[in-house]
Amino acid sequence: MRAIVVERPDAVSLTEIETPTPGPGEARVRSVVAGVCRTDIDIITGALDTRWVRFPLVPGHEWSGVVDAVGEGVTVVEPGQRVVCEGNIGCMSCSRCRAGDTHLCERYDAVGFTRGGGWGEFVVVPARILHTLPDHVSFEAAALVEPGSCVVKALGRARIEPAETVGVVGVGAMGALAIRIARLRSPATIVAYGLRDEELELAKALGADEVVNIARDDVDEGMLDVVVETAGAVPAVELSTRLVREGGRVVLLGIAGHEQELALPADRIPLRDISVLGSVGYTTAAWAHMVALLRDELVDLDPIVTHRFPLERFEDAFALMDERSGIVARIVLEHIGG
Repeated sequence: MRAIVVERPDAVSLTEIETPTPGPGEARVRSVVAGVCRTDIDIITGALDTRWVRFPLVPGHEWSGVVDAVGEGVTVVEPGQRVVCEGNIGCMSCSRCRAGDTHLCERYDAVGFTRGGGWGEFVVVPARILHTLPDHVSFEAAALVEPGSCVVKALGRARIEPAETVGVVGVGAMGALAIRIARLRSPATIVAYGLRDEELELAKALGADEVVNIARDDVDEGMLDVVVETAGAVPAVELSTRLVREGGRVVLLGIAGHEQELALPADRIPLRDISVLGSVGYTTAAWAHMVALLRDELVDLDPIVTHRFPLERFEDAFALMDERSGIVARIVLEHIGG
């Protein structure tokens, strides 16, 4: 089968590798669409902490496809079904998994990180982490279930109530998803903050009531009930703590890098009585909730996919991640003919 393989940091190629065979309890899925996100680039360049990656690796943790074959004992899916696959493979027996925190499993295993992912033509996974898709859900929208589940979990921590005001800092794929999903909680206003007019136009199209270009516009501070930070930059984190009202909540989704240091006035958080929460990954429950939103047609994620490349043009897709012109939300790689 064809796959994009990262042998080691900065050594990536499209090549032929052996097609995996599903064992007992497993299913083999033909990947149709796979997303390209900043974490994938960090894997390729070696920027991601090596605790989370095992080389050589076929990346691709945001993907969807069609069941191709099943192993012995599998009854939950069958060949021909359209599916999306959880990335984290919780052991379901450690204390974290039993508490429902499957993203913190003590026996870390993840598609696209420790085992082959959707940048390969075929992927073998435990059948229990596959979720079937109705025909009206596109493969592209399904590939956004993974980041969408991260947003679902984060917004759950934010506890957005109807008629509250919500700010979203950063309008990449995560910010776009946050706008779409936060709208379901009936906020009074959603304000999007970004650096480029193009991304703010996308934010308005996705449901933001107001937009602020922080490089040019005046920024009203202390006005929002909840701020969701998705930019993954130290200035965005600092800004988020200024945007929220006294007694408000800030949820940090972005990852700025472990070498980046954040400086805040020591009393900003306690004297303003604000809650600052970190949120990483998703739980199995958040994933199931995100799939249900698509099944029930409560969210439309297709507009968030802004660029598509055949697998052969993976280098063009990577280069686009670093461009700062036009609208770039989510880029996907397509297995043509899959």
